[in-house]
Amino acid sequence: MYNEIDLHHMNFDDALRVFITKYNALYKKGMRKEIVVIHGYGSKFLDSTPVIRIKIREYFLRNKECVKMRLDMNQGVTYILPLKPLPIPKKKKR
Repeated sequence: MYNEIDLHHMNFDDALRVFITKYNALYKKGMRKEIVVIHGYGSKFLDSTPVIRIKIREYFLRNKECVKMRLDMNQGVTYILPLKPLPIPKKKKR
């Protein structure tokens, strides 16, 4: 059985914050099995670009020391294997 983190109906900043919070909580509880990240096929389209799917996968690639990413035939999900806790991003100044 997989653990899931669902990021549907969010903008990317909220999706990333929710993902990191839930991921780190699962890691702290000892979860080391694959986690299914459900982001949808094109969550929050912007000029026909699937923003969450692309940005969350780029985030995983930038954090290879913390997560191992695996893609599936289903473009609406990404599987990750926890390796260590993820850093909390600094808040952007407005």
